[in-house]
Amino acid sequence: MSRVSAPPLRHRADMGWRRRHAFGALGLRPALAEHSQAEATLLQQHARGAHTIVEIGVAEGGSALEMREVMDPDGTLVLVDPYPPGRLRVSFARIVARRTVARCDRASVEWMRATSRDAATRWRGEIDLLFIDGDHSEPGVREDWELWSPLVKVGAHVALHDARAVAGGWPGDRRWIDESAGPVVLAEEIRADPAWTLAGEAETTVVFRRER
Repeated sequence: MSRVSAPPLRHRADMGWRRRHAFGALGLRPALAEHSQAEATLLQQHARGAHTIVEIGVAEGGSALEMREVMDPDGTLVLVDPYPPGRLRVSFARIVARRTVARCDRASVEWMRATSRDAATRWRGEIDLLFIDGDHSEPGVREDWELWSPLVKVGAHVALHDARAVAGGWPGDRRWIDESAGPVVLAEEIRADPAWTLAGEAETTVVFRRER
């Protein structure tokens, strides 16, 4: 598919029927970042200078682009998402994501079109920043944590998205995040684990530092 120019990112935008990934793939709307500007700032704070970053659940690539902009220029950004094809046997979200991430040429990018579990079995090396934003069910996010958090270096960080309860959701965002949400339950358990300390919070995103 030919490259289509697109306007800048939109953060947590509710665009009605235009949220469909096909509109992004055709360049008819900006790439949608499923987080707020405050969350983007928090991610960039911990991504700055990181050599190896892994994101689980890439969607349209908004957070991947933001992390790539500030990471070690000689580092590697690893993006894990299965991108299942739709009715036309193509993933429009993947088209948008690849175009979005390509707006920055800092560092190198490795795309892993795979489930989190399959990608973890092939992974080698340590991680400076892990961003978990994939399966939000409690079993799903817990599996991502169990598979990937041991690969994070001591002194490095894990960010969890949608890991703080938000009463009523965010303006323009139709999701409702409460105490029963999988990432919220997991984050509360991590807060009590002495191997991890709280390193930062912004709206629904929580960042933990590995201590041992």
